Amino acid sequence: MRKLNAKLPHLALTLCLMLFGLTACTVGGIMDQDSYPAHTFSFDTLHDSPDVDVLDYQYSNSRHQGVRPERERINMGQTFCCKNIYGSILRGDFLYVKWRVKKPGTPEWAPEYLGTYEDRVDLRSRLPADITNLRIHFIIRGSQLYVYLIWPGLKANSIPEGPIRMYRHQKQVQIYPDESK
Repeated sequence: MRKLNAKLPHLALTLCLMLFGLTACTVGGIMDQDSYPAHTFSFDTLHDSPDVDVLDYQYSNSRHQGVRPERERINMGQTFCCKNIYGSILRGDFLYVKWRVKKPGTPEWAPEYLGTYEDRVDLRSRLPADITNLRIHFIIRGSQLYVYLIWPGLKANSIPEGPIRMYRHQKQVQIYPDESK
């Protein structure tokens, strides 16, 4: 019995440390939701930019599937026409896109290209504090990349239609490049 009584303080200390550790993990999990808001990242060159082949892209440094293509596919020369991912994704601090522009009128089986371009957009100051349920969508017009925020739900009639036809009934705000004032 004496041996058990001598071990009780150590056992109690161990249990308290385990409880504090579990509490810290739980609190950390809640705080992580601020860094991983549920939102959407998307692009669709088939509808928005049919004269463009996306060669590479990356939204944030996340390891979440879909925020960047697999390196093997890029090395094989594959192109990417669309992506639409939704979930608790790491809030993007940048967007990188590399693309080439097809020469109009050339056949799909033997396209000619006008040029290859790339752009990296710093999103840290361009995104609102809360991006929960928002869509970050990019389109390409020639050598220019455009990035939009799209709100869920129908837009008010006083808000003009945006350039992305698929989301024309939703509020669209261009966050890159800066619109001239």
